[in-house]
Amino acid sequence: MYAPSAPPPPSPHPERRSRLYIAPYEGEFACDVTVLFDANGRVCFADERPEDRDVDGVLWERWEGTQTGELDWAAHFPARQCEVMEGRPLCGVCKGDPDRDERGTLWLLHAGDHPVLRPLPRSITTATPAICIPCARRAMRACQELRRGSVALRVREAPVIGVRGTLYSPTAPPLPDQVVRFEDDALRRLVARQLMRELIDAEIDDTTLMASASGPAVAAGTASAACGREAGRG
Repeated sequence: MYAPSAPPPPSPHPERRSRLYIAPYEGEFACDVTVLFDANGRVCFADERPEDRDVDGVLWERWEGTQTGELDWAAHFPARQCEVMEGRPLCGVCKGDPDRDERGTLWLLHAGDHPVLRPLPRSITTATPAICIPCARRAMRACQELRRGSVALRVREAPVIGVRGTLYSPTAPPLPDQVVRFEDDALRRLVARQLMRELIDAEIDDTTLMASASGPAVAAGTASAACGREAGRG
């Protein structure tokens, strides 16, 4: 599903040749659709299709296009982000199993998005997928932003608790990048873009951070997206 039928053309930038499963390709794009409210006060698309909603009735951004061209490292393709976030966590870079040990599953977050506090808050809400050690090591080696500030966490409990997207109102402009929990009635007015997990009782993993500093180099683009930039096209 992920790989194009032929390898991408050579590029002088190594990050252009690296794989990042959740990133959208240049040939993929969010559709320009008209958002309306139905008679029950729920958002809908003017030309809504059955596949626009998930099994729980949540309306999702509609994306189309082909997996061609370069990758947008700062964004998440909604369907692929959901693949690695729902159910058993998968690595957002390679779609393989994330690293797990007796302390829990590994997450690598950008400290600019998640300031490191000791002790950590009991819960951290994130759209960033888990990660495996090889991808974490390459990210720490290559990404200047990660070297300026990052945090590796071990997490035993990380339920999917809601979605992020654009929140609509019949009387006010839409609000982008809003996180809404599944039990919140505002979910009826949201066009979702990302699944969100709550990292509960996370533990800082200083050992992985130290090991990452000596890992092999990788594309900076992979590093940036893996480290916790919860971006997406609105």
